[in-house]
Amino acid sequence: MKMIGTQPSSQFTVPKWGKWLLLILGIVIIILTGFLTWMYLHIENSKTSQYSKAEQFALNEELLEEVNQITRYNGEVPIHILKGVSSDNEEVFIFINLKNQQELASVSAEDMIGKSTAKSNVNQCTSCEFIDLQLAYEENRPVWEVTYKDESNRYVFEYLDAINGEEVQRFAFRQT
Repeated sequence: MKMIGTQPSSQFTVPKWGKWLLLILGIVIIILTGFLTWMYLHIENSKTSQYSKAEQFALNEELLEEVNQITRYNGEVPIHILKGVSSDNEEVFIFINLKNQQELASVSAEDMIGKSTAKSNVNQCTSCEFIDLQLAYEENRPVWEVTYKDESNRYVFEYLDAINGEEVQRFAFRQT
């Protein structure tokens, strides 16, 4: 009996369509990884791209002599918050709306309640889980945005006046 010209089979041989499938899958993974990396870098860059403009605005308008830190708060419009030294050699926080090229507020660090005070105002709740604390600008004034989970496991954003510590706003979201 004569054998037909077939290749001997092995448990390690892969059919042609399998090789093509692996090749196409590898190419798709490489393209997807490249796209996601580009997207991440683009988003990160857009968050900080206007920091130099905010710094130049503060220095040109003589709001600060030296800028030490810049953050951004996204409320109704993006607000740039600059921490620096004023001409009086005093540590100051400046809140700037770059879109309108205007200073919204200027607060001396001495006049503000500190981070620990803002956190302790909220942490009267003993079973709350603290998440984050940052400066913000809401209701036309500088505030501390305190983020935490309360005793009912709700995700809470609480806004405290940066000068006197009184509650300005509070949003609680039920987690599902």
